[in-house]
Parts: sequence; structure tokens; C-alpha cells
Amino acid sequence: MIELSRNITFGQYINNGSPLSRMDPRTKLICAVLLIALTSIASSFVSFAIFLLFCVVIQRQSRISTSYVLGSFKPFLWFLVVIYIIEIAFYYAPDQHQTVYWHWLFISISKEGIITSTLVMIRVLFLYYLVSMLMFTTSMVDLTDGMDALLAPLQKLRIPVGAFTMVLVIAFKFVPIFVTEVERLIKAQSARGVRFDQGNVFQRARKLAPLFVPLFVSGFQRANVLSTAMEARCYGRPGQKRTKRRALRIQRYDAFVLITTIIACAIVFAVSFISPF
Repeated sequence: MIELSRNITFGQYINNGSPLSRMDPRTKLICAVLLIALTSIASSFVSFAIFLLFCVVIQRQSRISTSYVLGSFKPFLWFLVVIYIIEIAFYYAPDQHQTVYWHWLFISISKEGIITSTLVMIRVLFLYYLVSMLMFTTSMVDLTDGMDALLAPLQKLRIPVGAFTMVLVIAFKFVPIFVTEVERLIKAQSARGVRFDQGNVFQRARKLAPLFVPLFVSGFQRANVLSTAMEARCYGRPGQKRTKRRALRIQRYDAFVLITTIIACAIVFAVSFISPF
């Protein structure tokens, strides 16, 4: 029997009273954007090593089990491994001198291909970790309020910021609900004698095909219930400004975390251009 909810934890909110969960959502979003941008810029193993130390501090401040966070990577590891192998085998840089270890037809394994592919995989893992930690430590209400506050200047351009942020947050937070629904359907089929853990890849995929129709039906039903609940609360009524349950305030800890993040980003940014490795 497949236990999806134990492996796919993306989008879940863990309210454990940690310093990160009590932070102002605007500060968390700004720090997350800075770190995600830094991950895209970093281009050396030394810079990623420094970035890893900063992630260790984030992990300690979140008070979330390391095994729980690392467990969320398990469903995607096989996919990343396949992409990693393909990228190494088909790496091509005509303007770069390459140290080729093995070559056959159009497949070539080189030192530069291994280094570049490894850096790309490290970058993807860090990106997934940062987004996951933001979801783990921020509730749906706080995330929506924080994005509304940061994107408020766009309202002067008549951009529906409130609707955009609400749709985006609902999409993120729907992932654990979607996973739970898939797990429920798989358990129901397993009780009827279907064995999802037997057979080759194509046979298992064929067994999963009948789940798509009830899954989409359940998704539309949940969306209908959510829209009815929002309409009953007069959400999105034209001409009415929506108030907040609580006012957002920047505390000393928020300022400290923001300054520390900026300093860490500056260090990693400098090291990525200075260090050749």
C-alpha cells in the first residue's frame, strides 16, 4: 500500500511555534526571494558549501525534523537522477575546452559535463528546499497577507493583486490535499484487490489510469465547496476593501534575519566569482 502523504510533504504547514513560523510573512518572502535568486547565481562548489551552512541555521531555527524535510525529496530523486544522467551524457559546449573521459557516437562524458550537471542538480535541490521551508513555516493566511502587502504597489496599475495571490497560495496549499486524495483512492482500490506494487512500470501506470476520473471529480467538488465558502464570506466583492485579521509588524528578530540574509547573500555572491571551484 502506498503511503504518499508520508513522502510528499510539499505545501504542508507545521505550526510548532518556532522562530521562523512566528516571523513576519513579508520578511520571510523577501528572504526567500533573495535566497532563491542567490541559488540561481551561485556557480561554484565553495559558494554552495557556504549556502549549505546557512541552510543548516535555517533548519535549526525552524525546529522541523531533518529526516522529515529530507523525506520530501524521496519521490523526486529518481527523476533527478535520470535528468542528471541525461545531462551528463548530452552535455555540449562548443566554446569550452572539454576533458572527455568517454565518447560514443553523439554521447560524450566529460569532466566539464559532470561538474556543470552536478551544480545544476545542487541548485535544483536548494530551490526545492527553500520553497518547502517557506511552506512549512508559513500558513495560508500569512502567506496571502504577505504577498498582498509586498505586491500592493501593483494595484495602482489596476492589477488584481489580491486575486492573483489567493490563486497562487491555493494552488500551493492544494498539493497536500491532492496527495491525500490520491492516497485515499489507492487505498480504496487496494481493498478491492488491486496491487499497485506489482508489475513493471507500464503495468503500474495502467493500474493508476482509472484513478484520474474520480480524482478530477473530487478536485472540482473541493473547488466548488471552496468557491461557495468564499462567496458566503463576500470575498472579492467589488468596491469593498478587505480588512485583515491582524496587522503585520516587523519585529527585531525579523530585522535581524533580513540583515543576516543580506550579508550571507553578499558573501556567497562574492565567493561564487572569486573561487574557481
